[in-house]
Amino acid sequence: MNNKCVFCGNKNFSEKKVQYIYKHNSDFFIVNGVPCEECNFCGEQYYKGKDIENIEKLFFDIHQNKRLIHKKLEVPVEEYGEIFQ
Repeated sequence: MNNKCVFCGNKNFSEKKVQYIYKHNSDFFIVNGVPCEECNFCGEQYYKGKDIENIEKLFFDIHQNKRLIHKKLEVPVEEYGEIFQ
């Protein structure tokens, strides 16, 4: 997929399956096992456009109640400035 990492210039990549976090406004969607190529030097990850398009479509299908979810997580959120003054 890539010849050279756009961040560090490294030419060596590994194929991996990773956790991808999609964010739209204040909503998050976590997808496990997404294929990517990862730079062996800096860790930057590169995805196929079609895979990201599919994740985005799935996100909107879920939020429009067109598809059920497999698992839902509840995550605490804090503002840094409010807890470390």
